[in-house]
Amino acid sequence: MKLKQAAFTLVESIVAVAILSLVLISIYGVFFSVLRSTETGAEAAIEVQRQRIALKTIEDALSGLIYYEQNKDVYAFNANTEVQDYQSISFVSRVPPGFLGNNLFGSERLRRITFQVEDDESGGRSLVMYQSSILDPYQEDQAASQSSIWDPSAVTQNIPDTQRWVLGPDLDLFALSFWSTKDKQWMFEWIEPDAPQPPTRIRVELAYMREDGKLTLAVETQKREVVIFSESITQAMQNPALPKAKSSGSRSRSSSSRRKPTQAEIDAYRKRMAERNKGSSSSSGSR
Repeated sequence: MKLKQAAFTLVESIVAVAILSLVLISIYGVFFSVLRSTETGAEAAIEVQRQRIALKTIEDALSGLIYYEQNKDVYAFNANTEVQDYQSISFVSRVPPGFLGNNLFGSERLRRITFQVEDDESGGRSLVMYQSSILDPYQEDQAASQSSIWDPSAVTQNIPDTQRWVLGPDLDLFALSFWSTKDKQWMFEWIEPDAPQPPTRIRVELAYMREDGKLTLAVETQKREVVIFSESITQAMQNPALPKAKSSGSRSRSSSSRRKPTQAEIDAYRKRMAERNKGSSSSSGSR
């Protein structure tokens, strides 16, 4: 008897291959779906982290804001929000330890800091920070000084040793608003009558472009409200009036009221001093 060999038929082989293909396709789809979700989550986390770093840098800079009323030209607080897509803010701050760029400025902690939006090489916009030592000459461009609109780029180009940092490319939104103590509301332009003094509160909104090119959602926009704790140094605080010296005044009055000696009194005094010196010399000679 011939032994029958067990084997798959052609139909069974085709069905098995089809089932295996369906399983592999399912595994492939799940794998790449998880991979895309992981990449999207990582990109979103990186985006949020970029926004937080930029906002933390702005907050740290504003926390040390200093304004001297007697030196308005050097310590002026300037904000340009007329062009919505290209807003900027510039002020003098005593930056905290660990601030970005401390290794370049050494022990010089007092700096003029400027945050502004600029066009980049890729056709988009970037949030840029400039830092310069307050001890350097602060001279504006002649055209900028004559213009009523403050241009921070005209200032930074004329300050030596200005350092530049790009806080984030592919910028979608950088908006500033200021709290008006007069109107008790948020203002999109700093037009207080006491300008160029800094406001008491500043609100910053920041968002970067999405990877898919769609518009940024409101929930994706990072907002930060910064309270300005630094007190403006007025001219009276910087150069207080010296108190009047009472002791010196009484002495001057007593000296001015003293009677001057007459010539006879002066001659009598000289005669007594001469006799005293003569007696002291004779006694020393006898010895």
